[in-house]
Amino acid sequence: MKCVDPRRQISRVTDWGQVAFTALMLLVTVPGFLAMLPWGSASAQAQEASSQDKPIPSSVDAIGTPAPSPGWLERDTLTGNWGGVRSWLKERGITLKPRLTQFGQGLAAGEGNHDFEYGGKVDLLLNADLSKLGLWNGLSLTVHAEYNVGESANERGGTLAPVNTALFFPGMEGADAFDLSSVYLGQTFGDSVSLVVGKINMIDIAASKPFMGGAGIDSFWNITFAAAHSGTVPPYLFGALLSVRTKFATFGLWVYDPNSVVNKTGFEKPFDDGVSFRGSVEFPVTIFGRSGHQGFVALYSTANGPDLEDIGDSLLPPFPPPDIKDHRYYFAYSFDQYLYQSKENPKEGVGLFGQFGISDGNPNRLFWLALVGVGGTGLIPGRSRDNWGVGFYYAAPSPDLKDSLAPIMRIRDELGVEIFYNFAVTPWLILGADLQIIRPSLANDTAVFPGLRTVIKF
Repeated sequence: MKCVDPRRQISRVTDWGQVAFTALMLLVTVPGFLAMLPWGSASAQAQEASSQDKPIPSSVDAIGTPAPSPGWLERDTLTGNWGGVRSWLKERGITLKPRLTQFGQGLAAGEGNHDFEYGGKVDLLLNADLSKLGLWNGLSLTVHAEYNVGESANERGGTLAPVNTALFFPGMEGADAFDLSSVYLGQTFGDSVSLVVGKINMIDIAASKPFMGGAGIDSFWNITFAAAHSGTVPPYLFGALLSVRTKFATFGLWVYDPNSVVNKTGFEKPFDDGVSFRGSVEFPVTIFGRSGHQGFVALYSTANGPDLEDIGDSLLPPFPPPDIKDHRYYFAYSFDQYLYQSKENPKEGVGLFGQFGISDGNPNRLFWLALVGVGGTGLIPGRSRDNWGVGFYYAAPSPDLKDSLAPIMRIRDELGVEIFYNFAVTPWLILGADLQIIRPSLANDTAVFPGLRTVIKF
């Protein structure tokens, strides 16, 4: 019987999603490009003059005269204020952030295809403060649409960790290349409690981690540093995340479906295979006046999985099905700490980061993962917008899995180094270079992945 990927079942819906996404991107970017043309400014002024809503100047000088808008090389986005549309939307609680990221990456050494591939990601992030649209205070909506094009160097060289996070999710082929990776509601309670519910892109959640994160676009490329994998948290999940911030620590509680909802809505069969619980605590740490954090994570899941000790036997005649193991767990410790921190801009500086996580190792296929690195912004004087990083990781697959598959294939621990530098040409145009050297888990030869990246914020 031919095996059918369940994600293909939503291909018709996804095709319509691609059409809608393309139309939306045109709607939000075309006005900006028109505004850059000679007639754009006059057209926008005429529209604003005839509007019943009073236009909001971007800034005002000391005597009340609107200050001149920054030039196209100084502003934060390529397309500027879209003739006043961006300000009009922001006043009503809506922000749109379209972006285009392009990659050139290949396998320079190691086992596999050595072609240098081009791939790209078009994504649009929408945030809406629903209280400004007539609903109650603290309610918000977040939607993130993503569309991948071209090819990637992932799954080459025998590596377990994807070397290009941005192009690995949601996919690269057919309908899988498009997804609404986040569609969730948020609710804040005062200044210290927040709750989000829905389909949530966890790579976005990890993007704000100091010195790493970045979703594979703004920082490291390898998923180990972009969103350290544990084998217990899906890249896109369906559930609820609660955060409580106090003076001494930030506490988190996640309750979610253990199954990935990449290319799914989350409503197909929610929690049909169990439920996962993740608790965390993070402490602010100041050393010699420099800020940092230290945190702990504990996770428990009721999701079952195949007994990895039986996987090898199930692949040989008479192909007996593996036994099932109940439950799984995961624990982790992480830290980040500034070594140098600018007094003028606390976000500018150099710091260390690291994480160590360990799981049950069966049915979780990843036993433990350790990573450490250094990164920061403003390495070169006068280049405060540039960012860079150097990271090392060591990933140990399940010993039960390695022993079970030993008669069939060799699986060894994987370790790798990644170095990147992002050069801010303008606030909206970033050029980056990346190099990854990995001793792969599934091949004998060392894999080397050089790459170039451009990010354009529209």
